[in-house]
Amino acid sequence: MTNEIKNNFLYHRALTAEAIHSLEEKGYKYLQVQGFTLDHHPEYVEPHYLMLVPVKELPMDIYEPINSELVNEWIADAANKGSMEVFLAGTKVKSN
Repeated sequence: MTNEIKNNFLYHRALTAEAIHSLEEKGYKYLQVQGFTLDHHPEYVEPHYLMLVPVKELPMDIYEPINSELVNEWIADAANKGSMEVFLAGTKVKSN
C-alpha cells in the first residue's frame, strides 16, 4: 500500500452531500474513482470498496464529475449498506 493510499484510507470520511458541497466550495470539480480489495490492493473488476479522491483538474484515470447522478446515487445508497462500500478520501487535518 502506498503512502497516498494509506492516508486516503486512514483519513477517509463518509460520502455525504455536505462533504461534496464543501469540496465544490474549495474548487474541486472531479472525483477520481479508485477500487480496492479488502486488504487495500487496487482492484477495478470486483472491488470491495471504492475510494473517491477529489481533484481540481481532470486526471488521466477513472473519474466522475463531483455532482453527477452516479455520485448522488452512491450517497443515497450509503444508508442501504450494499455489498460494496464507497468512501470519500480524506487528508490529515493540519493543526496550527
